[in-house]
Amino acid sequence: MNLLTKVSYHPFMIRTARALGLRGVARKLFYLAERPRDGILQINALGTSAKFYVRSPEELRMLQKAGTGHWEKVVMEFLKERLSPGDVAYDIGSNIGLYAVLLGKWVGETGLVIGFEPQQKNYDHLLENLRANSLNQVRTYRVALGDCDGEGKLYGGDDLLFANLLSPRESKAGYEVVKIVEGDSFREAEKLPIPRALKIDVEGYEYSVLLGLKETIQSPVCQFVTCEVHPTLMPEGVTPEKVFDLLRSCGFRQISKHGADSMVDYYAFAAKA
Repeated sequence: MNLLTKVSYHPFMIRTARALGLRGVARKLFYLAERPRDGILQINALGTSAKFYVRSPEELRMLQKAGTGHWEKVVMEFLKERLSPGDVAYDIGSNIGLYAVLLGKWVGETGLVIGFEPQQKNYDHLLENLRANSLNQVRTYRVALGDCDGEGKLYGGDDLLFANLLSPRESKAGYEVVKIVEGDSFREAEKLPIPRALKIDVEGYEYSVLLGLKETIQSPVCQFVTCEVHPTLMPEGVTPEKVFDLLRSCGFRQISKHGADSMVDYYAFAAKA
């Protein structure tokens, strides 16, 4: 990590830019200085080399942090330690494909990763990044998973990470109408294999995703779930404890929480054995 990157990631610099209302400007300047000239950034996450197209300051920042172990390292470790060549994994909320790419490399050519990403822009970037890494073992669907079939408004966030199906984070946020499918029925219709592990990041919609996949995650084949939990984004009547109760009812006996004390959102890791 070079000096400019270290300075830009320093908590004091981040707080100062936010306080002065210069966060957006600072990110754009950082992007102009640090973006790869050929448009492709190569990272090394937990010893796994991967390439990604970089289209925005948010993408650059996310990928650099992932490559240096400053973002979601515990999630990556949880999944990498439990997956082997030939395994099946679901990436629910694939975004631009960070996890889809890494999971594809970890399960190898004999394995399979199923990625779900409803947002058109992110989905297009996801496909680009899969092609950049020559990952034929990753299959993708431009749908959102839920507990029933239908359509929903996917509201944009202040960067590519925060789109959600529940409510806009800011008054001027636009939205995109996306297809929602009930997970178990979709898996059966598409003849998808049951996964050994699932990664879920859906900005408050996690209970609906798990409920729609109840038959899938009850299967003894499915052994692990990692899910980002967003207490402040959950719909009325849904709490983190309902998420944990659902996981327990499906046979997950070991459930742990991981996250910084200063953060409201956190990661839940669930295992059956």
